Amino acid sequence: MDALTEVLKSVQLQCVVHCRADLSAPWGIEIDRVNRSEFHVIVQGSCWLEVEDRKEPIPLVGGDFVVLSKGTTHRLRDALESPIVKLKDLRADSSCQGPMRVQYGGGGTPATVLCGNARFENHQMNPLLPALPSLILIRGKDGKAVEWLDLTLKAIAWETADDRPGSEMMIAYLSNILFIQAIRAYVASLKQDDAGWLRALRDPQLSAVLTLIHQSPEKNWTVDSLAKQVNLSRSTFAARFKEQVGEAPLQYLTQWRMYRASRLLRSTDLPLVAIAEQVGYQSEAAFSKAFKRQIRQSPGEYRKSQH
Repeated sequence: MDALTEVLKSVQLQCVVHCRADLSAPWGIEIDRVNRSEFHVIVQGSCWLEVEDRKEPIPLVGGDFVVLSKGTTHRLRDALESPIVKLKDLRADSSCQGPMRVQYGGGGTPATVLCGNARFENHQMNPLLPALPSLILIRGKDGKAVEWLDLTLKAIAWETADDRPGSEMMIAYLSNILFIQAIRAYVASLKQDDAGWLRALRDPQLSAVLTLIHQSPEKNWTVDSLAKQVNLSRSTFAARFKEQVGEAPLQYLTQWRMYRASRLLRSTDLPLVAIAEQVGYQSEAAFSKAFKRQIRQSPGEYRKSQH
């Protein structure tokens, strides 16, 4: 199992395409700021994307796939002067909605947009979100989605076209695939001078180390032992890790241990001593001290606040 897979499992990713919007010019929809990531696929037609914290609108055409990982307020519309309505109001209006579908606009040039969102467990401590940019844009080719995305989109379009038995579950699975594909495409696009653990996944040796840390945080890892796992000298490994990941190896290890511990505190009734052992601490006292330094709450206080 690779490091990205381990993180995606740990953050409890839950994605869904919540509607297919069949639109006709003039049209404009607004999606409010939310505590989750939003994504859209332009199935056909074209539009402008306006994002709250960006000055210039972004033109989108058929096949384009955009992810707003921070859930920022944004607008989609066929022309910059077209009137705006909130998507949530359209979805609540039964007169313009079929099974998972919204129909809206003035009857002019058509466009179709798939709209969805991605939720993560424990949003504030999520290790994936800080590593993602606020906007990921994957351009299509000649008005169609890139090949690796096209098959997923066709399956989603098939499921959203009619209210088939089991379609809700199918769309949920396909939406997860769609979001993971976006993250993989972003990782593949990162340049040599980009920093962060996602960039480090493209370095075979650092990716191997990250996988070891993510899979086995309970082991007594040191900079020396991690370096030996990938046949690097201590100094070379430490410098490369800090340069590409953006923090020292043991600092990253501690953060991952605390994230794993926070999950166990929320989702289990394990005693603190057992959790301490699972995340690499020999005593409850040492674990509690490290947890409070990182999370600003004791493990007991954190557990109570989550229930």
